Amino acid sequence: MAVLSDPARSRAVLIGAHHYSALENLPAVAANLEGLRSAFTAGEVWGLPPEACTVIPQPATAAQVLDTVRENGRLAEDTLVVYYAGHGLTDPHTDELYLALPDSDPEREYTSLRYEYVRRAVLDPAARARRTVVILDCCYSGRALLGQMSASSHVAEQTVVDGTCVITACAETHLAVSPPDETYTAFTGELITTLIEGIAGRPDPIDMESLYRHLRMRLSGKSRPVPQQRNRNSGSLIAIARNRAAAGADPASSHHGAANAFTSRQRDAERRLAEMEATAERLRTEAEQLRAAELWARKNVAVAQQLAKALGSSPEPDFKPYWFAIPAARPLMSEDGSLEAQLLLRPGVWHLARGRRGDALIVETEEGVRGILLDATGLERGDIVEAEPVTGRSGRKAKARIRENLRHAEQLVGTLTRPPEEDFVPFWFAVPMPRPLVAEDDSSLTPFAELQPGTWYLAVAQHGVALVAQSQSGRRGLLLDTTGIQRG
Repeated sequence: MAVLSDPARSRAVLIGAHHYSALENLPAVAANLEGLRSAFTAGEVWGLPPEACTVIPQPATAAQVLDTVRENGRLAEDTLVVYYAGHGLTDPHTDELYLALPDSDPEREYTSLRYEYVRRAVLDPAARARRTVVILDCCYSGRALLGQMSASSHVAEQTVVDGTCVITACAETHLAVSPPDETYTAFTGELITTLIEGIAGRPDPIDMESLYRHLRMRLSGKSRPVPQQRNRNSGSLIAIARNRAAAGADPASSHHGAANAFTSRQRDAERRLAEMEATAERLRTEAEQLRAAELWARKNVAVAQQLAKALGSSPEPDFKPYWFAIPAARPLMSEDGSLEAQLLLRPGVWHLARGRRGDALIVETEEGVRGILLDATGLERGDIVEAEPVTGRSGRKAKARIRENLRHAEQLVGTLTRPPEEDFVPFWFAVPMPRPLVAEDDSSLTPFAELQPGTWYLAVAQHGVALVAQSQSGRRGLLLDTTGIQRG
């Protein structure tokens, strides 16, 4: 359960730039600073001593900001809050976040404050603050429109500090709104209102997770950009405000009386929102894994095709063996048709080319290991040696194996490029003859298990004609050949 940060042992640094020499002015930022200062120092909200709340309007230099953050981090013994409002800029080369100062020039990123330096100031080894809250209500001027502020698509990811809670005004490429007819920017206005009025149906004090969920729901309900949040360790349990809307916190509050009727619905909405976000994150992760699996499967097809071409080519009859070096590390494939590299040839070492098949070389290393180098481009050739050339041991078994591997690799690509069947119902099945079970993330196509006839196995999903089957050990893999199976 969250515990209110001790105001007597905490500090806040509020930074904002509202007037710029080379960027659009943001007059609401000045009101943001005063509104937050009043909320943080109000006894019924947090009760931060006025001298512990440092406001830096129109910072003159980056050093002024960094020195102030560092100093307050050393003075705070409980929680340090760092807030910035203004234009956010991104480095076009690194996409790093920069915080604009009054004299910042968007064409010269070095005239702004690099956020990485703020992060380092917060992480100052001499800092005594046990917890840190970073709040960014910032924009990216290249996309600023009248009454709006824009932000980098990677702001929250770039701003995470260990042991803290970081909240940013908007997500991805959306614009952070600064309505011309409102006192505050959209995000900070909701933040100040929530700190002062509280959140009905939530515990007292307000932890950062509850604050974030409430802000997200409020802003989304007004069709305004929703914030982002990142926590490290127990950052979500930091609390910098009492909940004036909590039961028993302020019985005379009309806000509490009105909001209490909606407590149940609000909790349900927040729960559904959390479930939706968790589902979206799971789907994003699964999509990334599927894309990665498809990439290595396609790479396998390319390798199998090259290997099949090499093993199917006649050896060069007049080949003269020579020493060579490679410009970058390259795999040495086995002559038995396997798609798994024997070893990695290293640059800066001389290797012996003993023969050629098509575009591939038959290579012998200094340790005497022999195999096929499929990529023979860009080699540094050395001396020709007096040695008998070899043609390679590409017998019928090796050719048959590479043909089988190529077929499996092509099947795997076809499997991974097709989504799983949505209405699939798991079923038991048996195979008519031994069939290999291939791992979904194994680029070598080496079976990790062999399904045996006379045993029932469980099919848990289907991609195209392939089944995702579960072995007796409980491990899942792909059964690429499903012909003739017996369904249970």
